[in-house]
Amino acid sequence: MEVALKPAKIQTSQELLAKTEQLIYLRFAIAGAGFVIYACLALIGSYAFDTFGTGLVIGMVIFYGALALVLIRALKVNKRRHLNLSNAILTFLDIVCLTLLVGFTMGLESDLYVLYLLPILLSSYTFGKKGTYLTALGVSVSYVGLLVVENASSLSYLFQSGDNLMESVYVSKLWSRILGRSLLLVSVSFIWARFCGYMSDVALQGANRLREQLEQNNLMVAEMQTRSQREHLINSINSALRSTLEFDDMLATAVEELAQAVGVFRCAIVCRLSERGDDIVVREANVDSGSKRAKLADLVNLDDTICGYLLQKKAHYEELPDGTVLKTFVYSSPGEDSFFEPVKGALDKAGYGSLVVQPMIYAGDSKGVIVIAEMDPRRHWSETELELIKSVAGQVAVAVEQETLIEELSRKNEDLQKKNLNLDAKNSELRAMQSQLIHQEKMASLGRLVAGIAHELNNPINFVHGNLPYLSEYVNDMKRLIDSMEELPESERAAFDDLKEKVKYQFLVTDLDNIIADLNEGSDRIRHIVRNLKSFSRLDEAELKEASINEGIESTLKILSQYFGRDKIPVDRELADLPAVLCYPGQLNQVWMNLLSNAGQAVEEMPEGRVGIKTECKNGRVTVTIRDNGPGIKPEIQSKIFDPFFTTKPVGQGTGLGLSICHSIVERHGGQISVSSQPGEGTKFSVTIPLKGN
Repeated sequence: MEVALKPAKIQTSQELLAKTEQLIYLRFAIAGAGFVIYACLALIGSYAFDTFGTGLVIGMVIFYGALALVLIRALKVNKRRHLNLSNAILTFLDIVCLTLLVGFTMGLESDLYVLYLLPILLSSYTFGKKGTYLTALGVSVSYVGLLVVENASSLSYLFQSGDNLMESVYVSKLWSRILGRSLLLVSVSFIWARFCGYMSDVALQGANRLREQLEQNNLMVAEMQTRSQREHLINSINSALRSTLEFDDMLATAVEELAQAVGVFRCAIVCRLSERGDDIVVREANVDSGSKRAKLADLVNLDDTICGYLLQKKAHYEELPDGTVLKTFVYSSPGEDSFFEPVKGALDKAGYGSLVVQPMIYAGDSKGVIVIAEMDPRRHWSETELELIKSVAGQVAVAVEQETLIEELSRKNEDLQKKNLNLDAKNSELRAMQSQLIHQEKMASLGRLVAGIAHELNNPINFVHGNLPYLSEYVNDMKRLIDSMEELPESERAAFDDLKEKVKYQFLVTDLDNIIADLNEGSDRIRHIVRNLKSFSRLDEAELKEASINEGIESTLKILSQYFGRDKIPVDRELADLPAVLCYPGQLNQVWMNLLSNAGQAVEEMPEGRVGIKTECKNGRVTVTIRDNGPGIKPEIQSKIFDPFFTTKPVGQGTGLGLSICHSIVERHGGQISVSSQPGEGTKFSVTIPLKGN
């Protein structure tokens, strides 16, 4: 069953040229392979053939192939007629060389006659069916002619008899073989030609389908690129309108992008920023107005009279008698339209051939119009262009409404800011007063807490501590009494010794001594803690009183044992021998508490964190320096650390009042507090107060 194929398109000259060069290279490859086989057989010498003639044929193929390639390239053969002629000549030479090759390799006995199929295959690659069949015919004639010429001398034996009967029989068989071989080659040649022609058509049709598909793909890509460019322009306009640009910049971007998208030179956006219509702003494409907010009179490429007329008459949608709402107004040859009669003089002077007017509507209110003019009355406005103009008009209307609201809001904000100035000042005063109240309440609460703890602990611990000497004395008396019973006779001591053994007397005596020693040590430590609490709070010193700064610092360190206790953060002390300072001891202890706790928190997580304390007295003033090797304080916030409620700690972990309270207490004593810090190098706080108070 024969498969029907669509007629194949004729291949182009460029395709034919490429195929011609490819076939020449294929001839080189076949000749090279033949030369290798020829050389091997010549060396072995086991095959009888004309070596010189065979080598000559191979050389001829290489020669005329190279000559054809040089001529095609040198003469720049690219016409179809010349290329077909070149391929025909090459095919003819191929058949001649194959005929010579078969003749040089024993003719009828040669198996190389199958190579006659190669010219048919090559011709199917460059010619159509007709050329393929002609090549098959040429191959058949060439082979049959070769066999006839080689064996023509034996024809006379076919008609002899008698003594030459044997020769006649041999010759008959010979020509039978010749006839059979010829019929076989002719049949195979034409069948092969038909097959090659069919496959060539299939390949050509496949190539044509690929070419058509490629062309369709190119068209689709071009269409997609056009659509993408248009969408990009729309997105650019929308992005500009919705960005934080100034209103004039947004209008400039919108009108320039719109003019580029529809391919016009005269394009303007005319905005109405107030309901009264007295605040009109325009922005024109291809005109740089700088920072100036242009008016109608500033138009360059469009007539201001026409634009003002359109803003007045075409700023709203129009409903037609059939109920259709007309949203875009397109005028071809506007000079002939009666609508433009009031501005006919200006229109004739401008010479506009086509006009597009697009109202900008937001929430039913007109925000202006977009005016586009063309000089050519044949200008056709596509639906895509009109939709683009309508989309831009909607976005610009939103921007105009936003600008109107922003200006109104700005005016109201200015009034509100003026009214809030006094309120801010009062709020600052209130925050400062609140800070002081919090500080006073904190100090009072801390004093009450410490006083209560000291009072509750003091009496019981004094009772325990006072009775411990008596307990020790009584225990010693009991030990002496028990030891004296060792002097009794053994008969009387037996029951006593058994009792001592049962109660483990020696263990009890040793453990009792240890318990009494632990009680003495514990009571001493509790009494020491109570004294530190009383020294820190100094509740009995609410008035100015001379006190030791070093003693207050030591008491604070003991209170902060969670940071500076045994095996905790090491403290480098450089405490000078200071005179007593006239001060409020409890308040200064609060300063030391805040500064030392901040230093401890700064180095708590560091493997080699240290805190240093240095006191000195110069020129009637005491200076206390507390430093750490923590991460330091950023320079940009050092000026804020003494402000009330400023903190760098997470929410819930700091109030921002600690350093503010320290600043207030030091100023109350007539002193100064300062900070010195570098990121990564630690922090140093210096507190200086006079010996005699403020």
